[in-house]
Formats: sequence, structure tokens, C-alpha cells
Amino acid sequence: MGGAVKSKSRGKVSLIWFKDDEPAWRMRVHPAWLRALTYLGLVVLLVAAGGMLVGYEFWRKTQEVTQEKREVEKRLSESMIKLERLQNIEKLLQNSDPSELKDLLSGIGVEMPGNKQASPGAKGQAQTPAQAKPAQASDKPSLDLTDIMGRVDIGQVGVENFRVKLEAKTVQVSFDLNNLMPQSSLAGSGQLLAVARDGTLTPLEVAKEELAFQIQRFKQFNAQALMPATLDRKDLFGLRLVIANSTGKTIYSETYPLAQAQ
Repeated sequence: MGGAVKSKSRGKVSLIWFKDDEPAWRMRVHPAWLRALTYLGLVVLLVAAGGMLVGYEFWRKTQEVTQEKREVEKRLSESMIKLERLQNIEKLLQNSDPSELKDLLSGIGVEMPGNKQASPGAKGQAQTPAQAKPAQASDKPSLDLTDIMGRVDIGQVGVENFRVKLEAKTVQVSFDLNNLMPQSSLAGSGQLLAVARDGTLTPLEVAKEELAFQIQRFKQFNAQALMPATLDRKDLFGLRLVIANSTGKTIYSETYPLAQAQ
């Protein structure tokens, strides 16, 4: 047990501690020291509460900055991909044979400038609708360029280091798949299609497990497929990669010309 007794003669407080069968222990303390200890305890509590508040604000600001950093990195990555794609297309146009470009553009329904020929009836009388109809029927149907060169990207995954190695009868493809939503895992599968110079698309036969994925951050892919028997190697323009999630929805699709993928 303990007690406190105030001495009126000197204005001090006597603190007495005693237990059963033990001598009492007494200490005389000035009231100012007791008040100082009380105030000190209050100050410590206030400082601790302030420290917790400052720590929470600092954590919240850190989370906001981290989120902004992720968004900036995502926009930068998309801009770099677009820039690299434009640079590769420019190199392809500069290094390709004009006759090959002519065949490619004519295959997808685009005519080269200065390649128009005069119609048989241009120097004589004008053609009648009956004469013009067979010519229209023989025209090659136009293709949808979005199926060949269109890009699909909803911001869930990113593809980097896409490489293609052509063998005698096989096609080897490697690339890195990044999950742009690090707070959740992502599952799905990929598909490879061969893009011919005439604009036709031919699916490549790849083992399902080679392009299936369930990732938290990223995964490296190395897939091998047989060259389609209906497609000659010299007629291969590029490869199209299609990434779908577990529900079958396409979340990424991109065509990589061989000049860019190799």
C-alpha cells in the first residue's frame, strides 16, 4: 500500500509506501515536481497523438504519389510502344523494295500513286453501265485493315521484347507479358496468327500450355509453331499476337512486322 501526506510546515508532500511485515518507505516531494510529471505525461500523449496523425498523412500522400507514378509509367510505356512502332514502320518503308510494297498495298486494297491505268473506254466513247458492270464484278473485295493492323489495348497487360526467329519449317516467338494491374492476378491465353503480304490471316498451331498464363507481375513466353503449308516464307509479312483473358475477351492485340520483330 502507499499514501501521500502533505507537510504544512514546508509545503512538501510525503509519499509513503508500506507492505505487510515490511518497514515503510517514505519520500518527500515538492508539489511542483508532481505537477511537472503530470504535465510531462500530457505532453508525451499529445506528441504521440501528433506523431500518429503525421504518420498517417505521410502514408496517405505516399500512396497517392505511388498511384500517380504508376499512371505516369503506364502512359510513358504506351507512348514508347507507339513511338517504336512508328519508327519500325518508317524503317520498313525505307528499306523495303518498292515492288514488295506495291504488292502488299494492292493485296489489302490500297493502290500505289501513279499506278492507275486508263480504262478501255477513256479514249473513245463513255462506257455504258452494262459495260462497266463486269469490271466492277472482277474487282478484288477490300479487306478490313483493323483485323490486320488494328491495335487493341485496354490497359491490363503490356508486351515487350517481341522476337521472331524463322527456321526452315518452324516459327519461334518470344516475348515478355507484364501485368499492369499489380493488385490482382491475371489469367488467360494467347494466340499467334501469320499475316501474309496479301493481307490474309492464318492461325499458327501452338501448344495451348505455351501461351496460357496466370501472372501476378510478369511472365516470359517462348513458343514454337509450324509454318503453315499454305504460306511461303517469303510471303510472310509479320505476326499478329492476340491476348485474351479467362473469359475469352480480347485485352491486347498487335501486329508485329518481321522487320520489327526480328
